[in-house]
Amino acid sequence: MNVEFGRLAAARKIMGVPASTGSLAQDRANAERWISRFGSPVEPAGTSVEAGQGSVILRPAQQDAAGHPANRWVFYIHGGGMVYYSTAVFRSFLAALANAMQTPVEAFDYLKAPEHTVEQSVELLAEHIAARYDTLAGRQLVLAGDSVGALLALYFSLRVLPGAFSRIVLIYPVLDLETERESYQAFGEGYFLDRNTMRVFKSILSPYFSERDFDPFRLTDKDLAQLPACSIVTSGCDVLRDEGLAWIEQLADRSVEVRHQHFPDLPHDFCLYVEKLHSARSAVAEIAKVAFPFEEVQS
Repeated sequence: MNVEFGRLAAARKIMGVPASTGSLAQDRANAERWISRFGSPVEPAGTSVEAGQGSVILRPAQQDAAGHPANRWVFYIHGGGMVYYSTAVFRSFLAALANAMQTPVEAFDYLKAPEHTVEQSVELLAEHIAARYDTLAGRQLVLAGDSVGALLALYFSLRVLPGAFSRIVLIYPVLDLETERESYQAFGEGYFLDRNTMRVFKSILSPYFSERDFDPFRLTDKDLAQLPACSIVTSGCDVLRDEGLAWIEQLADRSVEVRHQHFPDLPHDFCLYVEKLHSARSAVAEIAKVAFPFEEVQS
């Protein structure tokens, strides 16, 4: 693992930070406390922030000379297993993206488990995204997310708003709710997302997607025909690494073009450390540059 993250993981072990307390609510509080201290706690500089309907909008510090920000917009769904985090936790990362792309980024909050069901959360989130989509006609719209947010981005792009987005961006995505590949053993403990925590998340998520017959590894020809241009980012030190790589390989076999970035020495959730760690900052800059290509606006 990258030296910076290796030191952080060692500090986490010395401090005796538990992977789980047995209470999802307490685990959520502990996770947010950790990120606040060691990740990206500062209010991002150089962006304007405004509240939306169930969302927060971060606008870049400088307007592009060609007027691109008026024609581009990114929707973002944050990760955390539908149990952890909020748009506030992600604000520094989202600000870094907005400034690097010179494009507004609108991030959506959603109801959390176990206090709410996945169905309640997804339905309300879909309402908010659909309403915002209706107000942003004529713009290039990209839907992005990390971890479970990436799974939701894929689901929305195929089943909720097909044809709405020019691209989806999936950052260290959850893609397989059934299989545990070798990366679950290799990176199951001490790499910021433990396998047991991921198993809890999957137990919460699986019934919802199973009932709707949605499995990224079993996409139909109709799904693939509707799949937007896709960028996927994988982390080398992540329990989810192998399912991301396997999904990319499967899509290649079905002649689907995917833009892939791999960061071999970074762990899951590295984007949340953009303010504190150079390696995270560099990776986010690369993601902004490569994963989010926009068509040029003709003057």
